[in-house]
Amino acid sequence: MTKPKPKPVTPTHTFRGVWPVVEGTGTATTDAELILQAIGDLPSVAHRHNATIVGPPRACIADGRRVPGSGGALHVVVIEAPAVPAPARNYHH
Repeated sequence: MTKPKPKPVTPTHTFRGVWPVVEGTGTATTDAELILQAIGDLPSVAHRHNATIVGPPRACIADGRRVPGSGGALHVVVIEAPAVPAPARNYHH
């Protein structure tokens, strides 16, 4: 007897992450590498903002002056992905 496949999660919102591109730091040497590094970091960033990524991301490098949250960076990596709220943690204080 096989277990039924879980139903796909329906996204409730789009999570947007913004990473500043800082020349002379990091290990990326191409735009594609910058984007791949940000995509790798996306689940952690989403988790810190109480979201869980549930679908494929879309990414680009943009002019930081036109992107809210750029912190004044000249260029930024912007990634958007379908997401749902992360389950609440049962912390006791």
